[in-house]
Amino acid sequence: MMRAVLLAILILSMAQPVRAEDPNDKLEALRALLTQRLIIMTQVAMFKWNAGLPVDDAAREANVIRATVARARAEGLNASFARRVVAAQIEAAKIVQQDLFQQWRAAGIEKIEDAPDLATNLRPRIGQLTGELIAALATVRGNLDSCEAKTILRPVPHELANRPQAWDVAIDGMLGANASCH
Repeated sequence: MMRAVLLAILILSMAQPVRAEDPNDKLEALRALLTQRLIIMTQVAMFKWNAGLPVDDAAREANVIRATVARARAEGLNASFARRVVAAQIEAAKIVQQDLFQQWRAAGIEKIEDAPDLATNLRPRIGQLTGELIAALATVRGNLDSCEAKTILRPVPHELANRPQAWDVAIDGMLGANASCH
């Protein structure tokens, strides 16, 4: 009986091979989170446009930075690195929103239909993405200096091909402005 149990355990362990976690998979996940966070800024811009709100909100930005840095420190990230990353994400988000405001102003658009609510819909989602971003950063922090990280993170995602400046700002906050591999 004991042999049968041991044999079953051995067979089951062989059927589910243990895989080492690939750092590139984690970098791809980080890239996806950054992309999602910037994509949602279109909806933020829609709400702000309809409500007549400015893109900039210094008090809110300061609160987001403070809260995110505290969360990052709890994940073991350096506070100055976390501050640089989240500030860059905010700046990138503002670039997306300002670009959209310019387009809408030039097109004479007064109102955008079906804009989601900022407080009840968008901010919770942005908070969730930011939390996931910090957790992902904590898992790849040691790999961000590698050429693989730069090769994976630096190229502008196709979803943001029309917003390369925003992507560059977001990535520069993580990798540094001169982070490239040759």
